[in-house]
Amino acid sequence: MKKILISLAVIAIVGFMAFKLKSNKETIDANTKEALNIEKYDFIPVRVYQIAHQNNVQSVEEIGSFQSRQDLTVSATATGRIVNLNVREGQYISKGTVIARLDYAALAAQLATSKAAMSNAKKDLERFQSAHSVGATTKMQIEQAELQIDNIQSSITNIEEQIKFYTVVAPMSGYVNKILSEQGSFAMPGTPIIQLIDISTIKMVVKVDESIVPLIKIGKSVPVRSEVYPEKVFSGKISRIAVQADNSRKFEVEIDLPNNNNQFRAGMNGVVKFDDLSVSDAIYIPRSAIVGSVNDAKVYIVKADSTVQLSPIQVGAYQGNNIEVKNGLETNSQVVVMGQINLRDGVKVSVVK
Repeated sequence: MKKILISLAVIAIVGFMAFKLKSNKETIDANTKEALNIEKYDFIPVRVYQIAHQNNVQSVEEIGSFQSRQDLTVSATATGRIVNLNVREGQYISKGTVIARLDYAALAAQLATSKAAMSNAKKDLERFQSAHSVGATTKMQIEQAELQIDNIQSSITNIEEQIKFYTVVAPMSGYVNKILSEQGSFAMPGTPIIQLIDISTIKMVVKVDESIVPLIKIGKSVPVRSEVYPEKVFSGKISRIAVQADNSRKFEVEIDLPNNNNQFRAGMNGVVKFDDLSVSDAIYIPRSAIVGSVNDAKVYIVKADSTVQLSPIQVGAYQGNNIEVKNGLETNSQVVVMGQINLRDGVKVSVVK
C-alpha cells in the first residue's frame, strides 16, 4: 500500500509540472504572437507635440515664510554674576536700553583704591609746588608728581572702561523673544542673555527656480498674500537675490514688507506672485515626451517619412508640467508624447489626435 501511495504522489507531481509547463508555453506563445502582430502594423498610433519657439509672459507663485529683519542674540561681555535682569519676554526695548548688570565688586574696589591714590597724589603735587616756590624742592620732583597723577588717571580710566562691559545694553531696538539667562546665574564673555528680534520691517524668504532668476530684479514691487490675511494683498519689494543655488538648484529671494502694527510675525507663511515674467525664444515640451530620466533625456522625433528617431536633448527648468529644452530640438519638429512604449528607431507611426 505504501508503494502505491508513493507512486500516485509521483504521478501527481509529474502531471502538475506538465500542466505548468504547458501553461507557461501558452503565455509565451501569446506574447510572441502579440509582438508579431505589432510587427505587422503598418503604422503605430502615437500622439505628438509640435515644437515652436515661444515668447511666454507668465506669472509664478512661490510659497515662503516671513522672517524678522534682524535676529540677534545679546551676550555677556564680561565675567560675573547677573545681579540685575531688567527685561521680560515679549517686551519692546529701544537701542541702548540696559538689559542686565553683572557684579563688578572687585573692579569697584580697584576703582576706589585708585581714586584714593589720585587724591593723595594731587595733595603731594600741591605740597611740592608750594615748596618749590621757596626753593625747597626741585622741578624734577614736581614733574615726577605730575607723572604719577597721569599714571593713576590712566588706571582709573582703564578700570572705568572695564566696568562698562559689566552693563549689557541693547545694540538695536526690538522685541525680547527669549530670556536665555536667569538673574543670579554666572555669566562669562559669550554667555547668551536674551534673544532680540527686530520686526519693524519683515522680510519674506522664498526659493525660486533658476529659470526665474534672470527675470526678476532687485527693487521690483511684488504682491504678497499671507495665510493669516487671505483676503488682503500686500506690496513687497525684492531686496536680495542669492548669488548661489542650494542643493536643489533653487535660489533664495528676499522680499521686504513694512510691518505696520506688527501684523506679521516671524515664522508665518505667505505667497508671493512674480508677474509678467517674459521668456523669449524658449522651447518647452511636455514632460511625458521624455524617454528615460531627465539626466539622460531622449525623445522620439517624427521624421518626414513618418518614421521615428530617438534623439538626445538637453533640458532646463520645469514650468508646471512642461520642461525647457535647451538643445536638441528644432522649430516645427514633432515629438511623441504618447505611445512610446511600442517604438524604436525606424518604426512608422500614425499621428492621432
